[in-house]
Amino acid sequence: MSKAEIFLSHNQWIEGLNAEQVSYVHPVSDKLTYFAGLSALLSPMMPSYNSEGNATGSFNSLDAMYGAGVALIENGVIAGCFAKMITQEAHNEKGAAYAGDIGVISNYGNFRFGAAAQNLGGKMKIYREEFNLPQIYRGGLAYRALDKYWFSGEVRKLGEADISYAVGAEGEFNIATSASAFIRLGFNSGRSQNTGSGMSAGLGLSFPILSFDYAFSPFGDLGETHRLTMSLRFGKNREVLPRTIYTKPAAKSDAPAPAPDQEPVQVEPIPLPNAALEAANNYYAQKDYPNAASQYAVALKTLPEGDKLRIQVFERQGQISLKGKSIAKAKEFFLAAIQTAKKLAVTNVSVVNAYLGLAYCFEKSENAAAALKNYEKALTLSDNEKTKTRIRKSIQRLKTNSVETGADDILIK
Repeated sequence: MSKAEIFLSHNQWIEGLNAEQVSYVHPVSDKLTYFAGLSALLSPMMPSYNSEGNATGSFNSLDAMYGAGVALIENGVIAGCFAKMITQEAHNEKGAAYAGDIGVISNYGNFRFGAAAQNLGGKMKIYREEFNLPQIYRGGLAYRALDKYWFSGEVRKLGEADISYAVGAEGEFNIATSASAFIRLGFNSGRSQNTGSGMSAGLGLSFPILSFDYAFSPFGDLGETHRLTMSLRFGKNREVLPRTIYTKPAAKSDAPAPAPDQEPVQVEPIPLPNAALEAANNYYAQKDYPNAASQYAVALKTLPEGDKLRIQVFERQGQISLKGKSIAKAKEFFLAAIQTAKKLAVTNVSVVNAYLGLAYCFEKSENAAAALKNYEKALTLSDNEKTKTRIRKSIQRLKTNSVETGADDILIK
């Protein structure tokens, strides 16, 4: 998330109940985000009776929650906490409690793991009764397939209820240059016999500044639920993680070189010309590489052939391919970056990165001669002394290994 965002949600629930929610998310940097929100569950008017069973009028009830929190992102792990006040009101009786939620999400390759604990803390007191808030514990796993499908599962413990589970799937489809449509299906266990099968379905539309989502779930004899959600993104982009050259520190002569993104040496911020590239950079900063790769592919379709940003996109895709252990694919992307740079007569940090990445690919393929040529090319293009020192160490290590140097020159002339 790179911009401030407001979420509005309306849930037409069972038996005339309505749930409303408003929340605001404010990203401060690529590692820090603040958020706040409120939600309310409103009932329709209901008849009231005295102790003798005689009607005395009508009343309604209101449950509400107000809170704020913070989320931190570090090394692909997102951790957050949320402090809140919960209130209940029914027939002139009121109560309040304070509680907190904590959660963590971690991305690993195409997998995403998450866990959360909710309603930790105080007790609710209404009239003469006091009771603990129902604590909720969740753990889930999601898998990204083919850069456009998500499959997820969750196990949860809701208060004193039995452990239940939920599974779901989502497909994303590009319908315009910067617009996507989503189709979703889900299943929740734990329903009683007369409250539906637990199946649900939904649709979504996402544009650069607006998103719309709809979900439907039947509840058997109790009716149906409909949920509408809208989010609006606005304001300036938050500070984006700078683009970094990564090279190998000094290593033993018998150790293979690490991928060129192990240690930051030189930075150059990437401009953000469109929503796809902005999203890709943010996914990359969060180490969500499958989503980053998908958005970089979209960005390439929107960038003109003569735009030098294509060099940066190709180079970043090469880095992502290296993380996925796809040396051949990474080599293609790095070569594409170099070819584009030659065509546009551009020399910048991304070009140096591309040569370093290509050198690493050849070193991993045991083609030390080609690796040397690309390290040497990167050395001539770099204007950062710290980077040059590290490149010289890599060159010296390869030469010390007494490798053959007669391989074909793979650099574009």
